[in-house]
Amino acid sequence: MLRIRLSRHGAKKNPHYRVVVSEKSDPRDGRFVEIVGNYSPAMKPKRLKLNMERIEYWIGVGARPSQTVSGLIEKARTAQAEAEAEAKAEAPAEKADSTEKDSKAKESAKEEKKEAKAAGKEESEPEPQEEAESEADKEAAEA
Repeated sequence: MLRIRLSRHGAKKNPHYRVVVSEKSDPRDGRFVEIVGNYSPAMKPKRLKLNMERIEYWIGVGARPSQTVSGLIEKARTAQAEAEAEAKAEAPAEKADSTEKDSKAKESAKEEKKEAKAAGKEESEPEPQEEAESEADKEAAEA
């Protein structure tokens, strides 16, 4: 019978574990079928890295996780779910920022088109300078 369990490595008082798939009758640190993750409880913060795809495969084939590994799998799943929730929460904010940028870009493009059209009119039909000067004088008088 296959088990998914921890295999201890590291120095005295500094444990590092491999999460392995091995035969139930094999020794704890002995022969294994596949390494599916790592766990370092001595590090601050604790480091847990699991290949969930392979763990799901081995559970589907009939391997049973040990009690400790079951707890680690649950922690990994909740951490993954929280990360996905944060990504979803950030995505709408980024979309709002991008839509604001897009709308500003569209507005500036429209303004450039208007200016280009106005510049085209000015080249074909120059305005009399007297009218432009009189409008400027009116605005200055109002201020």
